[in-house]
Amino acid sequence: MKKTIWQPLVLGVVLGLLAGISSITGLLFIVPSTIDIGNAIGFWMTLLLLSASLGGPLAGVTAVILLITISAFFGPAEMKVIIGDPANFWTNMLVVGILMVIVGFVYRLIFERVKMPARLLPWAGVVIFVYILNSPANITVQSYIKGEPSVLPDILGSYRTYISQAIFDIFFTSLFFIALPERYRKPQWYESQQAPDRSGEIPDE
Repeated sequence: MKKTIWQPLVLGVVLGLLAGISSITGLLFIVPSTIDIGNAIGFWMTLLLLSASLGGPLAGVTAVILLITISAFFGPAEMKVIIGDPANFWTNMLVVGILMVIVGFVYRLIFERVKMPARLLPWAGVVIFVYILNSPANITVQSYIKGEPSVLPDILGSYRTYISQAIFDIFFTSLFFIALPERYRKPQWYESQQAPDRSGEIPDE
């Protein structure tokens, strides 16, 4: 198989910009009462997940860098205070970036071994895995850097806010995979050696 660079890079830039724009403008966000990104339901993580799954690690990391940078420098005042803090900024960049790298590799394994629509079940597990790890990793590292004790209540509290977002992401990413033509569901960061079928399309593995 031949690895590609430009497709995932373009995918990461496009989806990262869309994620950043949605986070700073409130576009496509359902905000309960405040502009706090931790209490909002929206497409920013959905776009990161799609970027990492279809574009691989390079696209995922590129999208994360753009999202966090745009949010920190161009977001509303409340968002700038939270994400613009150096500890929060670099911790989110590192933790979310690593998680998107993992998503890229795991989606490739799922794609090669499980057919649609059964593929959506392990994919839902990937999304849940991201949310299970994201909060404790981020909060623990940030608390260590800032010298703040007792992070367990913060972690448990963050899980309550992430339940609805995780369901939201599973639903919309699954719809996206169902709607995509078969040949575009494959990870776009490498070229499969599988021969096309009679229609000229590479079959969904």
